[in-house]
Amino acid sequence: MSSLLQCLKLVVGLLLQFGGHHDSCVAEEAAFCTIWSWNYVNYTWPSDIDYHSTVRGNRYLPQNILLGGPRVYQDKVYVTMPKYRIGVPASLGFFPLVSLEKTNILITPFPSWEMNHQGECRNLQSVIATEIDRQGIMWVLDGHRSSNYINGIRCPAKMVLMDLNRRGAVIQVVTFPNEISLKDGGFLNDLVIDETDGTYVYITDNSAIDPGLVVYSYNQNRAWKLRDGSMFPQVSASGYVIDNGFRIDYLGTIDGLALSPFTDIAPRLLFYTPLTSNQLFCVTTDILKDQQLASNQTWRRYVKFVGEKQGSTDGMVMDNKGNLYYGLIPQSAVAKWNIFEPLKTAEIIHRNPKTMVWPDSFSMDLQGNLFLVTDHAHRFFVNNNTLLFTPDEIKFRIHVIHVGTRSYMYSFSENFQK
Repeated sequence: MSSLLQCLKLVVGLLLQFGGHHDSCVAEEAAFCTIWSWNYVNYTWPSDIDYHSTVRGNRYLPQNILLGGPRVYQDKVYVTMPKYRIGVPASLGFFPLVSLEKTNILITPFPSWEMNHQGECRNLQSVIATEIDRQGIMWVLDGHRSSNYINGIRCPAKMVLMDLNRRGAVIQVVTFPNEISLKDGGFLNDLVIDETDGTYVYITDNSAIDPGLVVYSYNQNRAWKLRDGSMFPQVSASGYVIDNGFRIDYLGTIDGLALSPFTDIAPRLLFYTPLTSNQLFCVTTDILKDQQLASNQTWRRYVKFVGEKQGSTDGMVMDNKGNLYYGLIPQSAVAKWNIFEPLKTAEIIHRNPKTMVWPDSFSMDLQGNLFLVTDHAHRFFVNNNTLLFTPDEIKFRIHVIHVGTRSYMYSFSENFQK
């Protein structure tokens, strides 16, 4: 079967998803298909007056908006737009999963325009990542600290819990103190949810000053941070070239993470890797949940070096069969490794230097589909104000592949929804 035909069948499957005909999706693995793409991000504005006022005030600069973090729930695809630069009027939004539009589809701010207004610290300031649990609660990381001053005060990092079944009603706000994530230099980057033995959330702090792994206990409403040398960059992994000659010398700390599926016979494993590193590490979650081990640094002896990947990684995700999918930035590729096999068995399953530039965030839906965004994130970190995009150049792509499994939140024995 040609890759074009596979993509067409997958698109048809998504369109029929809510009509009870999901079996139209291909059953076998295929190449990633690009479903949506953008060369600029625009919104569903309340009115023309609001749009023109925002443009005149330089509060909407489409060239400065990065789109990432796709999460699918019911009939919507939720995306993040972290405020790496000025001119980003909304940092969290969605677009319809089923739509005739596939290019430059408009983003609706979520849960509202007001909640995205940067005038108060209680609103969303700069959302970098989200995760949606099995109950339909979205856990929103509002933790990027680059430019979030309000009246001369930098807002603290926080995590906002929203009920997607109640139109994003806020059910809890967790504000992190400075010792967990620095107000000036913290960068809460990614998260996974562990609903065993209570609910825990593991979060990477990609701070260049104080990198670490944050553990939050929902039941205790308490957070603690773990720091280790394994969370720092591997200098020898920098200096690669992507994107038609763009050299990456950035030294990024702990970034991507993935959680193994739960079983009744062993603790779960949390895998993590620095952004600039070929090295993969893991630690069991029972160690992470022990705050006493974290406070006396004893936990460090339980960190395991898994091995060397094929290159540096930003996003990664685990399914409920123990398959780790991870991006390879230097290769513009995606790799797959089953954690029950040696790491040397990992293989690249898709590579494309044109469409797979900076593979970032992965997610899975309930129908066995794996989603991935590629977003040219490196261009947003250049040291000058030039992003080097041509007007008609595609900046962001969301790809999908049918893998036939569920996310890490489900047990090994649970199959995908039919």
